[in-house]
Amino acid sequence: MKFDSKIIDDAVVKLKDALPDDVGEFKRAGEEKLKLVLEGVLQKLELVPREEYEVQTEVLKRTRERVEQLEQRISILEKK
Repeated sequence: MKFDSKIIDDAVVKLKDALPDDVGEFKRAGEEKLKLVLEGVLQKLELVPREEYEVQTEVLKRTRERVEQLEQRISILEKK
């Protein structure tokens, strides 16, 4: 999954701003490296978009309902 660069940039700025002021040189020099590291970490998380998650949740819900229906039918047939 490719991450929106604005989200990454905003995260880098927030992380950079959280650092103490006496590391100003690190803030300037490390921003790009921090961005690369953050992108790498997020890639390893194997995240999925919210829309895909919602679709799969709905598919799972329908599948569970269908399994329950089939279990009920089997139960009725076994009693005969």
